[in-house]
Amino acid sequence: MQAKAQFPLWKIGNRILGTIILFLAFSPFGQNKNLDPNSPLPYSEFADPQLIGPETLCIVFGGVIGTFSAGGDPGDVYTWIATDPSGNEIFNRTGGGAAFETVKIAFNQTGTHRVSLRVRRATQIIYEESQAVVVQKGPELALLPDYLICGNNPVELTAIDPETPNLSEFTFIWRDLGDNIIGNQNTILVSQEGFYKVELFQVSSTGAAECLINGSTYVGPSLDFELQLGKSSLCQGESQTLSTDTPLPGDWFLIKPGGSNPEALGSAFEVSLPSSEIEEPGIYTAIFSAIDERYPDCRSERRISFEVREAPELEATVLEKPDNCVEPNGSFEITALSDLDSIRVVERDYLNVGLSSGSSFILSNLDPQIYTILAYSNGCKFSTLLNLETKEPPIIDGNTPTIQEPSYQVEPESCGERGVIPGKLRLEFAQGEVNGDFRIMALGTGEVAAGEIQDQSSLELDLSSGTYLVELKVDGCTYPVEQITIDRQPQVSFSNPGTIAICEEFEFSPETSEDLIFTLQDPEGNIFTAGSGESFLLNKSGTYTLLGESNQNNGNCPREVTFEASLNQKINFDLELFEEDCFGNQVYRATVEDLDIAQTSIRWLNEDGEIVGRGELFYPTAVGNYTLSVQPLASGFCEIEPIPFSVEPPVLSVPVELEATKICPDPATAVITLSTDEDEVDRIEWIFFDLNDNREDLPQYSGLYELTVDRAGSYEAVVFNDIGCEIGRNFIEVSVSTLISGPELEDTYAICSKENTLPGINPGSFEEYAWYFEGDLVSTAPIYKPTQVGTYQLEVVTIDGCLFVGEFRTFDACNFSVIMPNAMVLGDSNRDFRVLVSEGVTEAELFIYNRIGELIYHEESKEIPVESPFFNWSGTTIRGEKVSIGTLTVVLFLRNPIYGFEEKLIGSLLVIE
Repeated sequence: MQAKAQFPLWKIGNRILGTIILFLAFSPFGQNKNLDPNSPLPYSEFADPQLIGPETLCIVFGGVIGTFSAGGDPGDVYTWIATDPSGNEIFNRTGGGAAFETVKIAFNQTGTHRVSLRVRRATQIIYEESQAVVVQKGPELALLPDYLICGNNPVELTAIDPETPNLSEFTFIWRDLGDNIIGNQNTILVSQEGFYKVELFQVSSTGAAECLINGSTYVGPSLDFELQLGKSSLCQGESQTLSTDTPLPGDWFLIKPGGSNPEALGSAFEVSLPSSEIEEPGIYTAIFSAIDERYPDCRSERRISFEVREAPELEATVLEKPDNCVEPNGSFEITALSDLDSIRVVERDYLNVGLSSGSSFILSNLDPQIYTILAYSNGCKFSTLLNLETKEPPIIDGNTPTIQEPSYQVEPESCGERGVIPGKLRLEFAQGEVNGDFRIMALGTGEVAAGEIQDQSSLELDLSSGTYLVELKVDGCTYPVEQITIDRQPQVSFSNPGTIAICEEFEFSPETSEDLIFTLQDPEGNIFTAGSGESFLLNKSGTYTLLGESNQNNGNCPREVTFEASLNQKINFDLELFEEDCFGNQVYRATVEDLDIAQTSIRWLNEDGEIVGRGELFYPTAVGNYTLSVQPLASGFCEIEPIPFSVEPPVLSVPVELEATKICPDPATAVITLSTDEDEVDRIEWIFFDLNDNREDLPQYSGLYELTVDRAGSYEAVVFNDIGCEIGRNFIEVSVSTLISGPELEDTYAICSKENTLPGINPGSFEEYAWYFEGDLVSTAPIYKPTQVGTYQLEVVTIDGCLFVGEFRTFDACNFSVIMPNAMVLGDSNRDFRVLVSEGVTEAELFIYNRIGELIYHEESKEIPVESPFFNWSGTTIRGEKVSIGTLTVVLFLRNPIYGFEEKLIGSLLVIE
């Protein structure tokens, strides 16, 4: 069958994103190392160097990488040089150790290239060799990233264009996910869902595999769902349940053991298989087929198998019937017809283990009654009933009770408002009130009801449809067992999921082929109705009750079921560019919040709406527009907004522009500034060349866009993207400046908040000025007058581009603070009167008056210490007397003639002793 291609053929030629070999480095499969001609020899395999590498390489998507190794000793130093067909150098690396013993060289054009190797050991060159490498155009990979498998129809996979001229020169190896080889031709047919990969190569003159190409694809249905079994393995006589983990309507089929044709089971969310439909032991295959409205002509189908194991077999034979209804002298024999793990007789609490086929045993001294016999083997249980009746006619004597059999009345099942009403069994005892007990037994099941009869003339029981054995013991006498049948009342038929995971809301339509009216009660008690083919909107979490009733007068009873619904929030997902390589290969990754990504269904679609990826990682093979959609597995469909994104041609180079100042005298450094596309740059390396052209790597400057250097010479910047690929480089020369003077500044400058009449600050002549106050730029003028108290910084730049930085502090000479006590202790030098003032006061005068206004102390000073005590007064008056205890008046004058201010402060002073 022709595959449903999920990628237009006309786009295959537009694949520009790297090589297949690089692509495979990102793929989940990896390369087949046995076929890789580029695998290096182990490092220590030989001490004498030897150039080893491919003679032929194939470009598939714009480039190819060749791996070359040299061998040698760990201390050897290797120089690798590769040139293109025009002789231009495309690779040049020198270094020692294992990191340089093996190198990977990228080739981006066809033609004959040359790879040269030089090996130095200590100070001597011990090996020089070169080889030609023919790079040719490889075949176009025709394998698509995704194929739809429709139903059970096989899918055709083709590795390369069948019209490739040298197709016969290639060897093909197809493998499945288990790494099993499944084909060796360009085209194969597959019918199983899963990943597939192909390796194709040519064989060189030396017998090595060359021009190795790897590709992979996924084959599967469009819908993601899993089939679920009630039991993965069951025994004969047991029933089975088939369902899906996702509430999907669809058709069920069953293939029985030894058969190949599926038998239709009908359309349903889930199917119950009674034991009568799976009687034959062996392997059964269940099939579920659903339609995706996006691909209506391609049914999504999945299969699941289960085993029905053979049930134990035995034979029970009555050897001796009891004489009468009370005599315990009956016996029977049980014979194993297959190997049995054990046999149990329930009513006798008897257990026998390890019976081989054909072995038997006898139970004697048995009462007349029904016996339940259980047999076990191979994990299966078999149940049967043995009715050990009395002899006919019974052997009786004067003590044998007389049997008066009751009348049996049976009523079939009937219809109720919400389902089937069980049938009834009614017994009437002819002798009136009796005492005893009863058991109701079902074949294959055993006891279904039991109880005592106490002074009762009748007995009434509710029983579902089926055939039963009724065992009565009245006054110790076992009555003859009666077989009864409760007729079944048919019910309406419909299907619903047992549980539903709702993503915000879910449109639920019960599956049925009948004309029904449905009534739904949601978890909050709200009632809704709908007909066959119509749907209910489920948007609440909890228990729902669904009642189905026939819309026709056909006698079918209503049917009521309950099901659980869990309400999930809308799925939040996003995508990220996960990996890139130096040739532009890109790998995108889907990310999901608050949910294991393994529990989601992922679809990467191209701009035509075709599936091109299904996994967490996506490897685009062409530029263009794509969308990502993510749905939770085992859930109703979520209304999501697909995320669009575009795969653009990769950025493989960026401009690198350098600017440099001259080396300045203080701190004798220059500043080099790199300008480039910073969004594309992840790492920067710097290299220094002195005036004699000696090279020195500068790892201390790695990653810097601006660096300060102190040596004259040339500086080279090499920029790399976030995956370590070089995307640009440039260099610039740095020389020494002859301008060595910085700004002339004082340590502090005064300002006056009352009236600032001070002149501005002139730091000297420079090319640029930048005045900063507390980190904020306040002026770029040559002369600046500060207006605020704090720390200022001045940056000046000379005509040579040298930066000088100066700093000064300002204080407000007109806004000062004063501290003086309001009390003093006479005779205590630590608690005398004193004055402290802040910066800005140059003159002070003190007057102290007593309570009658008499001046008792005066002092004047024109040398004021900053924040140090002065005007210390111990309490001695102008007359040299000790001041009296009490309250004094203090008058303090503070002056600064430079700024023209005088402040008068008046306070009180309490004198104590």
